[in-house]
Amino acid sequence: METTHKIFFKNSSDMCEVESDTVDLLITSPPYPMIEMWDSLFSSLNEEIGQALKEERGKKAFNLMHYELDKVWKETARVLKLGGIACINIGDATRNINRNFQLFPNHVKIVNFFQNNGFIELPCILWRKPTNSPTKFLGSGMLPPNAYITLEHEYILILRKGENKRKIPPKSEYRYNSAYFWEERNKWFFKKVLILKNIDPIIKNICKI
Repeated sequence: METTHKIFFKNSSDMCEVESDTVDLLITSPPYPMIEMWDSLFSSLNEEIGQALKEERGKKAFNLMHYELDKVWKETARVLKLGGIACINIGDATRNINRNFQLFPNHVKIVNFFQNNGFIELPCILWRKPTNSPTKFLGSGMLPPNAYITLEHEYILILRKGENKRKIPPKSEYRYNSAYFWEERNKWFFKKVLILKNIDPIIKNICKI
C-alpha cells in the first residue's frame, strides 16, 4: 500500500487545508492545561490566561485554556468522517493555586465537549506513568486528612463521531487485510495486569491497570 504524507506545521484550530468529513482517524496529544510548562503557550493565545495565572485564579485559567483547546476540537469534529475516530492522549493536572493543592481534570473537559457535539465515548485506555517520587502519597507528613495520592496515569480517550460505526462492505479487501490474529487481539484489546512483588497476595490479585 502506498501512502502520501503532508505536514502542516501550524495551529490546528484552523485546518482549512483539510476538507470537511474526509478524515478516518485523528490521533493527537495536545498541550495539557494547568501544567506549568505550557503556561506561556496558552498565555500567548489569550492574554487573560496569563493574567488569571498571575492573580492565582485557577478555575478561570483552567476554563480559558480549554476554551482555546475547544477550537481544535471543533475542527476535529468538522474534518472527521461520520463514524471516524478521535484518539486523544491527555493527562490531568495537579497544581498549587493560592496555597490550595488541587486537581484539574482535563480529560473530563474534553469528554464533555465531544459528548455535547455528537460524539460517542468508547472505553478509554489508562496509560500508567509511574512518577520518580519516592513516596506514593504527599501532603503534610503522615496526617491522613492532608495526604493525597500521587497522580501516575494519563488517558487515551477514544471517541467516535456519530452514533453509528462506519459500514464496511462484508467482502471488502481492506476489511480482511486488516484482520487480527487471535494472539494479536489478546495482546492489544485486553487489560494488562500490573505485577507487584512482596505484597499480600489478595492485594496483588486486585491491582490492575
